[in-house]
Amino acid sequence: MLDAELQGKGFMQEAMQAVLDHGFRVMKLHSVEANVNPQNAGSIKLLERNHFVKEAHFKENYYYNGRFLDSVIYSRVVSENNK
Repeated sequence: MLDAELQGKGFMQEAMQAVLDHGFRVMKLHSVEANVNPQNAGSIKLLERNHFVKEAHFKENYYYNGRFLDSVIYSRVVSENNK
């Protein structure tokens, strides 16, 4: 989570790039998965900008604050560009 005053300044993009670089190059991961609220447009935009692909949409699969909510799974598989 990022404080509202800091959103839109590129911090999450910079963090995402660093985490993916470390995961794929140093840890030699084959894939990375993200679980996101489908109403969180900012997070979805960040994932798609970083070549994540939507894999699944689960209906009311988790309970939070007295409500059942949906979740969406995105993934990114290692490619020749990020080995």
